[in-house]
Amino acid sequence: MKVKWKLLKTFLGILVLAFLVSFSAKRHACKPLSDIKIKVDHESGKYFVNDSLVRRVVDGKQLRLSSLPLGNIDVAKVESVLDRNSFVSKSEVFRDIDGIMRIQINQETPVARVNTGLDEYYLSEQLTRIPLSNLYSAEVLMVGGNIEVQDFAGIKELAEIVGADKLLKKHIIAVKKEKPNSFILLVNKGDYVIEFGELKNIESKFEKLKLFYDQYLGKVGLNYYERINLRFNNQIVATKRTNDEK
Repeated sequence: MKVKWKLLKTFLGILVLAFLVSFSAKRHACKPLSDIKIKVDHESGKYFVNDSLVRRVVDGKQLRLSSLPLGNIDVAKVESVLDRNSFVSKSEVFRDIDGIMRIQINQETPVARVNTGLDEYYLSEQLTRIPLSNLYSAEVLMVGGNIEVQDFAGIKELAEIVGADKLLKKHIIAVKKEKPNSFILLVNKGDYVIEFGELKNIESKFEKLKLFYDQYLGKVGLNYYERINLRFNNQIVATKRTNDEK
């Protein structure tokens, strides 16, 4: 008899607990959305996205979050809509017991700014196009010419190497595609052009260029040569300026 009574009490306890959990869940689901807290990764130095832009998205016709109770908010849908924004790399959305929705936004990272003459955009780390923004202009390498999708990976590698190297970043300000598989580098100081050729063996070409800067250009000056050619393996071909009296 005692065993049966213990089993009955345990069963009743489980029923009460299940009722309380269900009641609490329903009450939480009916609770209105009290606030939306937005955190954008501005510490990364990028400002494509701000609070106002995120609020326009979440209160737009696709979501209308402010008018919904917590239980009717589809978190996965909110993240999907936010992630479709060209400036957003990834969003994370959470709801807490106080009725607050918290949104974390990680922005796309631009590595270069491309101008084809017909279109202008940023190239992202993920090799996607980021439109220009009215909120923010990224300080990245400029790239011009008839840029195609197959050029993206090479441009990213080139831009990242230049951006990470103090010497290269000081001298190289732009890349231009002159013809298929043929690129030149434009410099900040000095009236010379660097013929880079194909976007292959990028790191080794830059190592040669840095050595040339150190051993030659640093001594004769930036205007001594007219063209510096990096196309060939294991060597640099430099053309002196025709009107140079040296």
